[in-house]
Amino acid sequence: MTLLSVICLFSGATLAGMAPRRAMQQATLEGAGGGLIVLGLVILGAGLPLFR
Repeated sequence: MTLLSVICLFSGATLAGMAPRRAMQQATLEGAGGGLIVLGLVILGAGLPLFR
């Protein structure tokens, strides 16, 4: 679960950082990257009760 979260966070940050200079493509990649970052945080938050 933690590994999946880290993968989502890393790939989201990578996608957001690779956004080209064109406005439409930049918004699309940054949106996808942001979504993956949020998904990674959600997965991490959902898995935290398992470690209690």
